Amino acid sequence: MEHFFVSSSKVHRFYEAPAGVELDAEAYVRRPGGVKEGTPFFLGPDMRPLEPLCSFFLEMSKVLKAKSLQDYAYDAMDLVDFLAELDPPTDLLSATEEDLVAYREDCTEHREKPDEPATWRRRRATINNFYDWAKDTNLLEQRPYFRRSNGRDVLSWGAVTELDVRHLTYRQWSFLKQVGFRGYLPDGRVDPAFRGRAPLRNSVAPEVAVTTGMRLREFSTLLDIEVGPPRRDASPAEVRLRATAKRGWPRVVDIQDATLREVDMYRRTERAAMVRASSKSLYKARAELFVVDDIDLRKMEVRGVLDGRRRTFKVAAMPAEIRRLAVVEGDRGLEAMALFIGRGGRMLSKQRWEQIFDEAHLRSLRLSEEYESDIVMPARLRIHDTRHTFAIYMLHLLTHLVLREEAERYLAGDPSAFLTDHLSRNPLLILQRILGHQSPKTTLRYLTYIRNTNALVTKAIAEWSNRESTYADYAADLAAKEVA
Repeated sequence: MEHFFVSSSKVHRFYEAPAGVELDAEAYVRRPGGVKEGTPFFLGPDMRPLEPLCSFFLEMSKVLKAKSLQDYAYDAMDLVDFLAELDPPTDLLSATEEDLVAYREDCTEHREKPDEPATWRRRRATINNFYDWAKDTNLLEQRPYFRRSNGRDVLSWGAVTELDVRHLTYRQWSFLKQVGFRGYLPDGRVDPAFRGRAPLRNSVAPEVAVTTGMRLREFSTLLDIEVGPPRRDASPAEVRLRATAKRGWPRVVDIQDATLREVDMYRRTERAAMVRASSKSLYKARAELFVVDDIDLRKMEVRGVLDGRRRTFKVAAMPAEIRRLAVVEGDRGLEAMALFIGRGGRMLSKQRWEQIFDEAHLRSLRLSEEYESDIVMPARLRIHDTRHTFAIYMLHLLTHLVLREEAERYLAGDPSAFLTDHLSRNPLLILQRILGHQSPKTTLRYLTYIRNTNALVTKAIAEWSNRESTYADYAADLAAKEVA
């Protein structure tokens, strides 16, 4: 079984019409109502569409994004291969409950590297979606396995685990930033052996994450115009997230002045050099890019040409795929609109950011041990831990600030407050709004209108930036104050 994914850019680069065939394949793929980008399709030995997988994924493409379609496709092919190796072999529409249970046991127990519960839940979702679709389209009278009213079935496996929260102390983060990303030695000297590329970019992007709580997908796809230069009054930059946020849940993120100044240093140095070096390569790929010729900063809208058509986007509504293609005509040629770019002038991929972070972590871990530093780096670290760091520290600090404000109000002779005021000042609700968590949905929707908490957040970040203590020191200090 061969498999492919719909890609208009690959059609543009590699398609050659067979002799005697007059077909504008690029226009055909990009036509209104065409197959969605990233949709998988499968071919049998005779190079004809393989059913029922093609029809199933065509239906799934109506509701899933390209990354999810890719994950589902590989899971489906894994199941097809397993069923074909049974004795006697079977297929998706002929599989029995026992066959699927055997597949669950193979994935979770017998393989060289058994699935984690989260991986199996994704595989199970693929299986459930396929058999629901097969039943709805009358390919099967009923699913091959029974599902209880609570949603559980014979494929259910793995306990729901607690959230894996790991965070850094302030000193650990500072060490990772200076030693891991920027190439300094623990004693503060520059390491002449450091060969890392773009140390400012690599340290500034995680700095944005750790001071805002942005996810990797959110900060890595930022456009330069969304952040902008530092403000004259040192106020934070408001970035409206929507299309790049998890599940498209909109929220406003504040990037503080100290971070804006670091971003601006990177913008004027490393980014400027990358823009100059990549203008020619971007121009060669012009037909594949979204060439923006009109930017309205007041409305935060961009207009330009994409796939030969005029398109207009609200910046917050631009999906990551369009952001990667967005360029603007500059004095030296085409320039990517992305804030964080790599060689070739393109936005860095998720895999590249993970590689950068892993390299920085390993370097900081090694040098911490070699120099016998009093800062002990954690053995495991992920980019998402910067978000956890922000969340944990912010929760502590917001709690402290709210308690201090309440005490000041009481001493001023104003102990009373309305219920809405208490809700809007609740640190947990504030944090949920900042991080873009969906629950509790209704409370969060109203919270943004009953109190402006940006001042609290700004004070919290400023206090962190001025501190030299660890998170543990801060927690102990806070506990002592509360006891007193």
